[in-house]
Amino acid sequence: MKKYFDLIFRICVLSILLSVLSCTYLKELTTLKDCEFRMGTLENPVLAGVDISGIFNLKDFSIEQTGKITKSILLGTLPLSFILNVEVKNPNQKNASLNRLEYLAFIDTVQIASGAMEEHVVIPSGGGIATIPVKVETDILDLVKKESVNTLLNYALNLADDGNRPVRVNIKIKPWIQIGSTDREYPGYITVKQDFASGK
Repeated sequence: MKKYFDLIFRICVLSILLSVLSCTYLKELTTLKDCEFRMGTLENPVLAGVDISGIFNLKDFSIEQTGKITKSILLGTLPLSFILNVEVKNPNQKNASLNRLEYLAFIDTVQIASGAMEEHVVIPSGGGIATIPVKVETDILDLVKKESVNTLLNYALNLADDGNRPVRVNIKIKPWIQIGSTDREYPGYITVKQDFASGK
């Protein structure tokens, strides 16, 4: 009989615990859903080891820079990397947070990269804004094969305007939130736009 009551007690405790965790998840999820996301600045664009910040035309490359890029292409690779700052605004009266961020990155309509960053980010309440730097790395030679060198280079240029605002880059994100010691994912990807918009 005692074993029976012990079993019932454990089941009740487990049920209460699961209920509390479920409620906590829903509250955290609701808080995050109310947050607004937008693309901030695009920084540190590097093509085959060449800083292409402020380079908008092929004629802007120096002889040395052209040589580096040409050598990379001859070796069968054309690595492109940049940091895309995603800004999150929290209109709620309590802090929001995420523990992990998965992303899909695009140039125009072509997916160029996917990945995840493991970082705990707190978005302050009352309209506070947090910036999440997402490092994107890809090899555009794999993406735009059988194209001329000029086409490849033009593909990597003009990713941002003079104010470093992304103009051809798009990103989708999936935040993860921590409930207890477990990470739980946001249901689906959020398309991050140029202006603040909620993840609903």
